[in-house]
Amino acid sequence: MSIIETQDEATPEAPKKKIIKKKRKARAFPKQRAEGKAAPVPSEFAGITTTDCCDACNKDGCVISGTNVCAHPMKGGLQSAQMQDNDALRRFNRAKGALRNQQIDLRGR
Repeated sequence: MSIIETQDEATPEAPKKKIIKKKRKARAFPKQRAEGKAAPVPSEFAGITTTDCCDACNKDGCVISGTNVCAHPMKGGLQSAQMQDNDALRRFNRAKGALRNQQIDLRGR
């Protein structure tokens, strides 16, 4: 017998590794599926979309900022002077929330 033949007989084959699939944990709050209807927009922001301002906005004033400067969340947002006004910040965040719901519905299509 040669050296090569004895080495082949002496080395046992390594056992195959078992593939273990990890179980996914269930979410504490499962994602809600979009059902095709938009979430209700607060009445003060009626008509707001990701591209258009509220129905009540005009050249004399913006509903969100409370001044004559547009503060639409997707257009320009609040200016630094309006960032100090707590009421304007609250309205801005509510408007962002209304638009966030609309964007989710658009992504589901």
